[in-house]
Amino acid sequence: MASEILSRILVPYDGSKYSNHAVNRAIEISRKELSQIYFISVVNVDYIQPPGSLLGMVSSSSVNAIKRLTDSAKKETSQMLASQVSKCRIKGIKADSKVVSGNITDEILKFAKQKKITLIVIGSQGLHGIKKIKALGSTSRKVSEFASCPVLIVR
Repeated sequence: MASEILSRILVPYDGSKYSNHAVNRAIEISRKELSQIYFISVVNVDYIQPPGSLLGMVSSSSVNAIKRLTDSAKKETSQMLASQVSKCRIKGIKADSKVVSGNITDEILKFAKQKKITLIVIGSQGLHGIKKIKALGSTSRKVSEFASCPVLIVR
C-alpha cells in the first residue's frame, strides 16, 4: 500500500550529476512507496541583456533573439525531461514533467504547492555556481528552507 506521506515526489532536474543522483534516489523511494514522480526544470534567461537595454533602447530583433533562445532552451529541456520520464515508466513508475520559465527556486516551490508534493528530492548542487567551493547549492538550500514538505538533498 502506498504511503500518503511519500505519494508525490518532485525532482527538480537540470542534467547535472547531482540531479541524476536525485533521480536515482527518487526512483528507489518511488518503487518502495508506489509514488508518482514529477520532474520540473526551470529555464531562466533573465540574466541575458539585449544590447542597448540598459539605455532603454531595445530593438525588436534583440527581443526576438531572446525569444528564440528561450524557446530553444525549453525544447531542449523538454527532451531532457522526457528521457527521465521514460526511464521511470520503464521501471513501472508513474512520472510526468514540466518545463517553466522564471526564478528557479520560486518556480520549484510554486509547482510543489500546486501539485501538493509530499517530498522534494533535489541534488545538492546544480549546473551553476562555483562547484568545488560551495558545499550546498543556493537553489537546494533555498528550497529546503522554504518548502512546505520534507526535502531530501542528495549529493
